[in-house]
Formats: sequence, C-alpha cells, structure tokens
Amino acid sequence: MAIHFVGPLCSRYGCSRPDWKDGLCHACWRLGRLFGKDPELFAYEPLHGYRDDRDAVPLPWDRWESDARAGVRSVTDLLADPRGARHRPAA
Repeated sequence: MAIHFVGPLCSRYGCSRPDWKDGLCHACWRLGRLFGKDPELFAYEPLHGYRDDRDAVPLPWDRWESDARAGVRSVTDLLADPRGARHRPAA
C-alpha cells in the first residue's frame, strides 16, 4: 500500500517534500540556513535553478499589501524591515 502525504508541501518551486519549518522541507530549510538566507525568501529560488522565463515564481503581493495595510505602512516599509511582517509591534 502506497503512503500518501496529505499535509502542506515545501513551498520551494520544484520541491515536493513535506513542509517542515517556515514553509520549507528539512533539506531546503537547512540549505537556506547554510547560505544565510531567510527561509521565506529562499522558497522563491527554483530547486533546479533558473532555466527560462517560466521559472520565475510570482511573489505574494496580495498578502504583502494586506500585511502593510494592517500595520498602517507601505509595502516598501514592510519589506525593508529586517524582522519582517511577523514581528510588527502590537497596536
């Protein structure tokens, strides 16, 4: 009998392993940390590199805009904050 995983998968383009931490599988998360990259941004790098124009992954602008509106600031300010949207001060 085959085992089917029904939970969330790694958000890195081309990776089909199960989500482990920060939206990435264990291998992608460790690779991102090895190179000192934020795991959430590392998810946008394709697993097998950029081969053509179709490998570009669309960025989550809708989520960023709603996070910026919730914090009463612009998307630029939200992305420039080194701590990210998760650590905005409570109102």
